[in-house]
Amino acid sequence: MKNNLLKIALIPARSGSKGIKNKNIKKINNKELIYYTIKSAKLLNPDRIIVSTDSIKIKKIAEKYGAEVPFLRPKNISGNKSSDLQCFKHFLNWWKDKYIKIPEIIYHLRITSPFRKKKNLLMAKNLFLKNKSYSSLRSLTYVTETPYKMWKINNKKALPLIKSRKELHSMGRQYLPKVYNHSGYIDILRTRKTILKNSMTGKKILAFIPKNTSDYYIDIDNEKDLKKAKLIFLNKFNKINK
Repeated sequence: MKNNLLKIALIPARSGSKGIKNKNIKKINNKELIYYTIKSAKLLNPDRIIVSTDSIKIKKIAEKYGAEVPFLRPKNISGNKSSDLQCFKHFLNWWKDKYIKIPEIIYHLRITSPFRKKKNLLMAKNLFLKNKSYSSLRSLTYVTETPYKMWKINNKKALPLIKSRKELHSMGRQYLPKVYNHSGYIDILRTRKTILKNSMTGKKILAFIPKNTSDYYIDIDNEKDLKKAKLIFLNKFNKINK
């Protein structure tokens, strides 16, 4: 095994989607979305690339592009309300039935973020492997909309979403803490500190902010996003892995 650690790239790919029907196999430049994520997974050089899907059609497409689909995920954990944790626990239970040694590292790649730079993927991988005390790595993206200025309504009463003695909701943005969204670029997990503890992150999470992603990063959720992704491919794709 590479570096004595068993490393698996796991790509969830359920068939259903509210925003776009058959989203994971919609095409950009005559290639299904899943193709781009399998291509990214290969750059990480894992021991195996496994797609978790409930669809025979997705299974055949994934295998065509070089991934393994050794099982079909049950429909009851493949719906709109199904969680990442259910998918990963199902994978790990399947694995433990087949093999003695469990994967130590799992690279989690989402199909809805199809464009990734090789440099960023390898940077995330190397950063996480060097920082052994962390249970997981999560890729983040900076956002200007801050929850410190957000409100909720309870029985007609306006309440700040985040309570604080300093009334942060009335302070200038430059004085507020920076906030980030979880992106779909890459997540990495140490299995024993996450999935086996019934968690996707564990207790100590390493932050990773991919560099220079503003011209190509996208998380596809609806038809508008898909159209934008097609434009990104046409206008920016040649720069992505340089």
